[in-house]
Amino acid sequence: MPTSWPALIWRHFHAGNLTRGARDVLLTLATFRGHGGAIWPAHDTLADRARCGVKTVARALTEARELGLVSWSERRIRRGWRWLRTSNSYRLEVPADPVRPGMRTRPRRTTGHFGGEGESQENQEAQESRKAVVAEMMQAAGRPEEARAALARIAATRAARAAAAWHEKGVTRRIAAMAATA
Repeated sequence: MPTSWPALIWRHFHAGNLTRGARDVLLTLATFRGHGGAIWPAHDTLADRARCGVKTVARALTEARELGLVSWSERRIRRGWRWLRTSNSYRLEVPADPVRPGMRTRPRRTTGHFGGEGESQENQEAQESRKAVVAEMMQAAGRPEEARAALARIAATRAARAAAAWHEKGVTRRIAAMAATA
């Protein structure tokens, strides 16, 4: 078992339980520890020091709480007749459970589409055609004229796709209209 809380954070990070942003936020949080273990930085301050966004700080703290690494309570102050919420008061925890991979409660989103099926059919087709062209180029490695022809086919394919995309967006019609008025 690690002897220090930062070592525990590093172990969770290496086990894949914390993202890089969460690791940076939690290690930054530990630097705010004052006399008696008091920690109460604002999310903005943590985001600034960890060089990330405020939402990343909130997600990191939630992940850490779910892993049992951090607990917090709201701090309130009295201003006249009302109570105002200030920054939270944090407490660093060392859970009794050992660190093991797969303790993440939220899956990482790598495709940009939460719950999506990955890449679109169009992207998959484009990737397959690129693979075919690369395979063809590999075969023609000893013959430079055939490699140049394969590169020309790639350029023509890209130009055709760009022209089709421009046509879909109506760019070609606008360019033609501008040329006609000039």
